[in-house]
Order: sequence, then structure tokens, then C-alpha cells
Amino acid sequence: MSIIYKPRQAVSTVPGKERMGYFAGKVSGQTIDTNDLCKRISDKCSITGSDVKGVIEALIKEIELELLSGSSIQVGELGIFSASITSEVVDNKEDLKPKNVRVKRITYRPSVRLKKIMTDASFIRLRDYNRMMYGEDKE
Repeated sequence: MSIIYKPRQAVSTVPGKERMGYFAGKVSGQTIDTNDLCKRISDKCSITGSDVKGVIEALIKEIELELLSGSSIQVGELGIFSASITSEVVDNKEDLKPKNVRVKRITYRPSVRLKKIMTDASFIRLRDYNRMMYGEDKE
């Protein structure tokens, strides 16, 4: 399995180093939905697809509850989920009220194992993939 990429044009605007060039841009792969994921997992173990789906739904609910309480959640060798917050800048700390605070994003930090696996990723250029799969020379 390889990650498919294609060249994308870019402009460097670093003062004194302005130039045009190309970088590798990931070609969007397919998205696997929960049902497909559950089927794949159940095919690899003795748990039914519906049981896997129930566990995933319960996991999502627990992650939601823990994020809402301000906790970070480490999901085994998957990684850590947490919420980062932000607010408007105010002149003094007494003016920083709960109504001014909001969740900026949910962050995810992959585990060391997952990061290590990704260092071994292989890549194939879209043009070469299309030649191999479809006999077409296009990108």
C-alpha cells in the first residue's frame, strides 16, 4: 500500500528567497465509513460487526463526555484526544467571563507507535499509479 501524491505548484515568499516550485500534495484517498470499519474489524476477530459498532459508538460517547469535562483521553496505541480553548483578549482578568471562552478545536496527538509506522510509509506518484492501474498516462 502506498500513499498517492501529485506535484502541486507553490510560491515561496520568504524575503530574499522568492521562487516558484513544486511540492508533493496528497491525493485524497477513499474515506472508510463506520460500517466498513466494523466489518473489517469483525473479519479479523471473533466479534460481530454490530458488537464492534456498539463499542465504537460507546467510545465516541465517552470521549465526548471526557472532552466536555476538560479531560484528555489516551486511546491505547491510537493516541491522545483533547480540546484546546481560546477567548477574546480582554484588558483585565476580571473581564474574562465563561461566555467569552470557546473550544478552538479538538486536538489529536498520535502515539509513538503510530508515528513510527508512518515513517515507513511508501509513496507513489499519481501518474505512475494511473499507468499501473488503468494504463493511462495522466495526473
